[in-house]
Amino acid sequence: MAVYVVGDFLRETRLRKGYTQEEVSYGICTPASLSRIENGAQKPGRLILEKLFERLGTENNLFNSFVSREDMELYSAIQELIRNITDDDVAKIEAQIEVVERLAVNSSELEHQCLYFAKGELARQKEKDNEKAMEMYMKAIHITLPDFDGKNPLRNNLLTFDEIMIINSIAILYGNSENVITAIQLDMWLKEYMENKIVDGKMKTTKYPMIMYNLSCWLEDKGCYREELRMAEQGIDFCVKYGNLALFPKLVLNKGGALVKMGDNENARKYLHQAITIFDAMGKLEIVQQVTAWCKDNCEFEI
Repeated sequence: MAVYVVGDFLRETRLRKGYTQEEVSYGICTPASLSRIENGAQKPGRLILEKLFERLGTENNLFNSFVSREDMELYSAIQELIRNITDDDVAKIEAQIEVVERLAVNSSELEHQCLYFAKGELARQKEKDNEKAMEMYMKAIHITLPDFDGKNPLRNNLLTFDEIMIINSIAILYGNSENVITAIQLDMWLKEYMENKIVDGKMKTTKYPMIMYNLSCWLEDKGCYREELRMAEQGIDFCVKYGNLALFPKLVLNKGGALVKMGDNENARKYLHQAITIFDAMGKLEIVQQVTAWCKDNCEFEI
């Protein structure tokens, strides 16, 4: 059985995928630093190592980097902040920002990316200040993608999971401000990137259904019901395959809504009823009431 050190594994994976050192290291470290890491001449920090693996489309489940207690404490705090963001837990995001800020006083800009992103989420979700949220998102993304203008996809760039999360949040801002075309353009970029560049992993399982749900909603806003249906069905299939059911009922609901708009009332009723049943089992009674009322007002049938 072959035995790898981290540099060997990074280099072999990069070469197998056909990426240059410049593509993988862009915004994370210099190509020269990556070369030294691959050759075993430089020990990477835990966060840098993780981001390099993410650019290669995988997660760092195989290697650990020996770091100081302070570095490990900051890394753990950042991971907790990412979990809070993923869970949309505003109270925990606010509290964890203070923890990370205290630990990141003397750290590099890379460690601040998640901090700026979290402040953007707080501005969008709690303060309802979209202008401030966009400012924080752009400050975060420019740490590793300085050429991104906030609107046009950089299809030649490799992405980390944090970059995918930030770009998705930027798309949500555009969707909320009725700039739906830009929102669709950004999330279609992320959808295609995750399908083509990222192997199966925890972050893909978490984020891909959200992107499919966003796209199905925005395509409905533009009256593209057949495309809405396609996105919802792809999202449903992914949720079933990978056991991520958090967004499953919402995707089923969007599938039913698309079928209503396309005049397929028989199948629409079936999927809307399924969505309501799941929401009811989850105790989401407010959503059940909203969907029931929508069906009564917009459909030729009642649920």
